[in-house]
Amino acid sequence: MNTKQKQSHRRIKIDCQWIDSHCHFDFETFDLNREQHWQDLADFGCAGLVIPGVVASTWDNLISLCENKPWGYALGLHPYFSQNHKEADLQLLEQYCQRQLLSNNESRLVAIGEIGLDFYLEGYNADEQKKYCQQQLLLAKTLGLPVILHIRKAYDELAAMTRRVGFTHGGVIHAFSGSLQQGESLIKLGYTLGVGGAISHPRATKLRSTVSRLPMDALVLETDSPDMVPAFWKGNNSPLSLLLLAQIVASLHQCSLADVIASSNTNLFAVFPRLKRIVHLV
Repeated sequence: MNTKQKQSHRRIKIDCQWIDSHCHFDFETFDLNREQHWQDLADFGCAGLVIPGVVASTWDNLISLCENKPWGYALGLHPYFSQNHKEADLQLLEQYCQRQLLSNNESRLVAIGEIGLDFYLEGYNADEQKKYCQQQLLLAKTLGLPVILHIRKAYDELAAMTRRVGFTHGGVIHAFSGSLQQGESLIKLGYTLGVGGAISHPRATKLRSTVSRLPMDALVLETDSPDMVPAFWKGNNSPLSLLLLAQIVASLHQCSLADVIASSNTNLFAVFPRLKRIVHLV
């Protein structure tokens, strides 16, 4: 984050700590200044992060980065990289998750993810994506873990898959952009909806209207840093942008910034129970 962005945030008055429910703080974009960036976030009240894994080759680094930090992580096979995944990665995912679960309080594993369906991608293979998504949902069901889901143009398909496999452990629908009806249907299935940078763009009037009508107890704040750059942000996205996104949600729901952040924290701990051992609010 740059000096101008820090200065703009100095004007935000907030008395509660906050958590970014979805960011990729392990990406190489942050390699040069990750520690300083984290210190800056902590200075602005960030109490913790949730960092999803996307491909098997990054899991070891992700686990290592989260050691001794208030950062929960998830392990998963992202649909964006479905052409690069291998059948063996599914077995590897099960082994990694079981190993982490057996490590008790030392593990910072909170979910399986980032998994899902992306039918917006050019040249996507629906059958391939469905195979990996369903197998990972079944693994989450077996292990009793929630999931972090990346869904584009496939909300109805994901809802049908959830019912078909009998998955009931919930999770977060990352970067939700569906209709009110789809959102309500997903909430009934036990999912919480992630709200991020998409709501900041001028053309997102329908999404903002939907978010304003969805219950606060079903929403969590996220940034998807360094991606999903908000309209008001310059350069690579940062978890720090969450405070400004929270202001938009507060305006939509006609409540205070502190109320939005407190609600997001509460919802996040509810959907990711293991996060309570990792992130401690004061």
